[in-house]
Amino acid sequence: MSAQDWTRRKICTASVIFAASAKSSYGANGNSVYNNWTQNELDNQINQTSYLPTNTQEIIDNYAKNSNLVRSHIPPKTFAYGDSPNETLDVFAPNGAKDLPVMVFIHGGAWKEWSKDDFSFAAPIFVSANAVYIVIGFDNIPPNTIGGIIEQCRNALGWINNHADQLGVDRKRIFVSGHSSGGHLANMMLATQWKKRDLPDDLIKGGVVLSGWTDLYPISLSNRKSYIKVTDTQIKNYSPIDQIKNIRCPVVVAWGGLESPYMQ
Repeated sequence: MSAQDWTRRKICTASVIFAASAKSSYGANGNSVYNNWTQNELDNQINQTSYLPTNTQEIIDNYAKNSNLVRSHIPPKTFAYGDSPNETLDVFAPNGAKDLPVMVFIHGGAWKEWSKDDFSFAAPIFVSANAVYIVIGFDNIPPNTIGGIIEQCRNALGWINNHADQLGVDRKRIFVSGHSSGGHLANMMLATQWKKRDLPDDLIKGGVVLSGWTDLYPISLSNRKSYIKVTDTQIKNYSPIDQIKNIRCPVVVAWGGLESPYMQ
């Protein structure tokens, strides 16, 4: 068994163990929806309402505040990768950038909130390390769909690869990251079969998934089903856990220590 297969087996084993422990720890008195949780318990695990710190709104407000500050000091170059007004990406790069590694970030927001403009704040970390930082923009739900967002992100990654020289990027050092729903999208980018899109099969050389979703099934049962409308086939096609065999690069998976047990 390869080291990669062993790692995957440990991940799958851990998932099974957690599912079993969740059923015993969160047993509900009937009306279970998922993992023996009631609807309210499932929603709380996914939305993390009771796990959020008291200064959550302040933290969220600082996304835009700090991003505006960064954009005033390191103005990005904005490029269109598609026809929609939101199909743009912001490129933060050192002066005279050429053949530099790039971190492509996909923002979160439950697939329905925020924009690329709110996530400029990480740019100085990469620019100061002589790397490029790119934030992808896309259309949120509604009017978009999860499949539509995935396609937009794939188009953006392909555009970055094809315009690497113009961006000062080394196309052999493209990395992707994302947080929360953006972590789900980053997962889907990592599992994409790029060769079928006439792009290098190893287009992405590594990923960082921050509190990212891997399975859309429990989300389709939560109160988010009011706007995330997916069929059984779409759940399978858009759940990274079912595409793990396609991942061809190292991936760092991280989460917050105060997140709900399900998210951890």
